[in-house]
Amino acid sequence: MLQLRTYLRRARIWAIFGSRTVATNNQIVQPQDMLGYNKPINPSTAKPVVEQSDNIYQKEFESSVKPVQLEDRMEGLFGRSEENLKSYIFLTKTNCDMSVWSYDGSLERERIGKQLISLFAEMRDQLTVQGHWCDFVDPLSGMPYHNKTSTDILTECDEDITSFSSSLDLVSIGCCRALQHTDWGFNVFVGLLFTDAPSADIDAAGKEAMKKLENVLA
Repeated sequence: MLQLRTYLRRARIWAIFGSRTVATNNQIVQPQDMLGYNKPINPSTAKPVVEQSDNIYQKEFESSVKPVQLEDRMEGLFGRSEENLKSYIFLTKTNCDMSVWSYDGSLERERIGKQLISLFAEMRDQLTVQGHWCDFVDPLSGMPYHNKTSTDILTECDEDITSFSSSLDLVSIGCCRALQHTDWGFNVFVGLLFTDAPSADIDAAGKEAMKKLENVLA
């Protein structure tokens, strides 16, 4: 009889609330939670599974400078088509597989993307002080970071992305494409900076910017 009363009481609560949700203490509670079936989880207490460092200076990475041979793309991205433009590519080995979406992967992508923006901004400051033009692609959006009149974007799934590094390949996965590194597989994140500075100045700016970033993130 006690079990029957409990069942009827729960059925009455369900009839009142139906499929609606109720907010209690800033938590979203489903009707089945009110009946005691599930315990509400506060999203603010959730912790990512990945515990490895997300600081790029502690990760395995590689960088290289190459002459740009995509003048048309440079014109659309930055409004410049000089033959002496060079690309500086920064590849970072990630903890997560970037060919699939995951909660941890999205957090790692955002952290690395923001750190690359800081790295490239520091490099740009150094190179422009020396009288060189410089801009870079926002690694999180594919848009030029400083040129606000751009008519083009350059994302990690763009067919031209592999022309900036011999370590990269663009692989089709079902209806999508993903970057694959020759050694790291799909655990890779890419950043691109463009400038008319000599290769030696670009390398020096990259090393100096990494030192400053390491001190900030340490």
